[in-house]
Amino acid sequence: MSDVAGLPRDLVTLEEWDALELDEARRWELVEGGIVMTPRPRPLHQVVSMNLAQLIRAALPASLVVLPEVEITVEARFPPTVRDPDLVVVNRSVVDLNPVRVDAADVVLVIEIVSPGSRRTDHVMKLYEYAKAGIENYWIVDLEGEPRFLAHRLRDGGYHRLDVLRGNRVDTGEPVALGFELDELAKP
Repeated sequence: MSDVAGLPRDLVTLEEWDALELDEARRWELVEGGIVMTPRPRPLHQVVSMNLAQLIRAALPASLVVLPEVEITVEARFPPTVRDPDLVVVNRSVVDLNPVRVDAADVVLVIEIVSPGSRRTDHVMKLYEYAKAGIENYWIVDLEGEPRFLAHRLRDGGYHRLDVLRGNRVDTGEPVALGFELDELAKP
């Protein structure tokens, strides 16, 4: 059964999710079978995403690729969860397969850039979901929060925060070695 906007009222399966024709002016995620809509990112958010993707791309080995806004199947069993993170790093072989969405098992790193209204989702819900899905690395860029950059590594079934931020400087080791000033990310 559908509501006024034509979206299902009930929980949907992955097959039903794939069959939906959703307005691409919005970002859509499937959370425990329920459809969630959020506004498209603002310009500064996109600048940060593009700049971080460029930094990562320059430092990755040829076997890895950084991709913007690719759906990840976080939970395939009913009720399913499909997230649409800002950036993901996957093995190049995943790109060659060109799947509808990427399986969490194929994700080396997932990155969320916090937008107005997504702070709790990014810092709490997705932290839990990505860890449960077995994604080894999760970074959060939160230019309006404190701390402004968080790197997490999966250990013993949960994420543990890595010490990568010193003032405005970020220095990461895994899964990609980067060194940059946070303010650089916001430069158009």
